[in-house]
Amino acid sequence: MASTSTFQFSILISLFLVSFFWIVEGNLPQSCKQNECPTYTVVEAGNGYEIRKYDSPVWISTPPIQNKSFVGATTNGFIRLFSYARGKNNQNKQIKLTAPVTSEVSFNGGKPSIVVSFFVPLANQNNPALANGLSVKRWKSKFVAVKQFGGFVTDSNVGRYVASLKASLGATKRSFTFGKSFIIAQYDPPFKLTDRVNEVWFLSQ
Repeated sequence: MASTSTFQFSILISLFLVSFFWIVEGNLPQSCKQNECPTYTVVEAGNGYEIRKYDSPVWISTPPIQNKSFVGATTNGFIRLFSYARGKNNQNKQIKLTAPVTSEVSFNGGKPSIVVSFFVPLANQNNPALANGLSVKRWKSKFVAVKQFGGFVTDSNVGRYVASLKASLGATKRSFTFGKSFIIAQYDPPFKLTDRVNEVWFLSQ
């Protein structure tokens, strides 16, 4: 009987530790040491957030996806982008996977619309491959407010992290403002279970 209780206690402790490490905010994503990521400069670091300046990254993006489920829309969009990267494009070229995959959420009449994007590697940015239904987006220099968080992104926790970043920015004053839409950037593949890194982004207008 004692051994059963000890076993159950060990399971509870293990679950607690896994949950703890999933919610702790991480540092620079490990995936950026393995995959190409857009470069940026940190121009401000505050309590629970930082402001980055991104210089002209290029993205391949889906059209807006209408889906009440953030996870469902992101999954559908990623499948299309993965096919594109694996050669289903007008150049029949395989494109190296990068990080992060971003999901930009905007609202029209209260209904969410989600655009999923894949960062185009520098080697392909001058002449990016095209595909039906996908579009190329080129950012000009842009300021981005960022909050990092761990674990898996779910329909139930997205709003919490967006609200947290808004609260962190509420007391600050700067010469630019952020729009009402937001982006969730996911750096890790779905089969990675621990030390995951995600970010909430607000883009400057």
